[in-house]
Amino acid sequence: MEHSRQTMLSFLARLPEQEIVRSRDQGEWSVKDVLAHCVAWEAEATRRLQLVARGQGQRIHYYDDMREADRFNANAVRKARARGFSALVREAARVRQRLIKSLRRLPPRALQDPTHRFPVVAWLPEFAWIHEQAHLKEMRAWWSAQKPVWKPGSGVKRS
Repeated sequence: MEHSRQTMLSFLARLPEQEIVRSRDQGEWSVKDVLAHCVAWEAEATRRLQLVARGQGQRIHYYDDMREADRFNANAVRKARARGFSALVREAARVRQRLIKSLRRLPPRALQDPTHRFPVVAWLPEFAWIHEQAHLKEMRAWWSAQKPVWKPGSGVKRS
């Protein structure tokens, strides 16, 4: 989880802030929106881990209907748009630390508890690092397509 977040933040640090907040394509999320989306799911993972720690794993809500997940995502992005990028990065750090702390508090047996609809090991990787790395891959591809390409000897930069 720590490597995943550091990789994401290193990428973001190389982008101009105006590119971070600009929609990547018409109707698509900005880089900032994607980070807000990832942070929201990590906060949800933390909430779930806290339920598991209290023996209330049966109270975890799973988003079986993609419309529910879409509403969750839209709400997370909408809320984050009111904050600056730096504030969102600080929140991402806080949420990640809470997630790690919550995970470390769980007894190992809780990670694969068969009484839960889905054990922690089934959903946590997606919420915490696989999801983030998938979005990072998309953002890197987008950014590579934005940068001007210069070929030695051509004397011309093209985009």
